[in-house]
Amino acid sequence: MHIESLSVERLKPAPYNPRVPLKPGDPGWEKLKRSLDEFDLVQPIIWNRRTGHVVAGHQRLEVLKSEGRSEVDCVIVDLPLEREKALNVTLNNAAVGSDWEPEKLVDLLGELRELPGVDATLTGFDDQQLRDMLFVPDPDFTPPAESAVDRESDDILVRLEVPRQDWDQVRTELDELLAAFPQIRLHVAADVA
Repeated sequence: MHIESLSVERLKPAPYNPRVPLKPGDPGWEKLKRSLDEFDLVQPIIWNRRTGHVVAGHQRLEVLKSEGRSEVDCVIVDLPLEREKALNVTLNNAAVGSDWEPEKLVDLLGELRELPGVDATLTGFDDQQLRDMLFVPDPDFTPPAESAVDRESDDILVRLEVPRQDWDQVRTELDELLAAFPQIRLHVAADVA
């Protein structure tokens, strides 16, 4: 692997890049900017010597340019355009990697959240996402007024918001959970039946 520091002026975005560009203010932009501010560029830009195109790292490059960087570290490849395009898709394709192992992810995030001096939101998950994954009560959550919650009970009220397109799959999982724990009461707020 060959790494060089190159002028950002030399790095042309690939005109075919299928990724939606981030813009300042987008949540993804802000998370990426924060990560780069904290950890610097630990994953270099991939640049093709033959075409001058950025093969991967378009978003990182734009954030770094917005911060005034004039040079960035790049992994240099030397590929014909058709192979460059295949590499671009491969490096940007979430299906090429693997999914999270949920229990390990939750354990790791819980550990990071408890460490003094470590901000677990540097993982790219915001506070709400971390609370949701770790089942930490949301201090700002107020149950809806129409909810009949016995304030003297020891029950924990959980609000689950499910995208409509995922409801059938989630409902199957909830049915299994309710069968295993018949003492759980479930209230569905939208007309999804």
